[in-house]
Amino acid sequence: MRFVKPLDEQLILAMAEQHEALVTLEENAIMGGAGSGVNEVLMAHRKPVPVLNLGLPDFFIPQGTQEEARTEIGLDAAGIEAKIASWLA
Repeated sequence: MRFVKPLDEQLILAMAEQHEALVTLEENAIMGGAGSGVNEVLMAHRKPVPVLNLGLPDFFIPQGTQEEARTEIGLDAAGIEAKIASWLA
């Protein structure tokens, strides 16, 4: 998706039909973010597709550079890859 509002419901539903699972990734809070919107669309249309939502956790992130912060919370490339691989295992 290129934007959060309005959600592209047709795209979300098409992806749900074409894939066994979906992953959302955002540089925003997970709770109430774009991934939550994807979950809501899927549930409203009774599409039981597993979704992994990745984004900022709901706690204070210590100060540092963007690179340091992303690494700390696992939103760097290695962390994202590891979270997806673990979730799919």
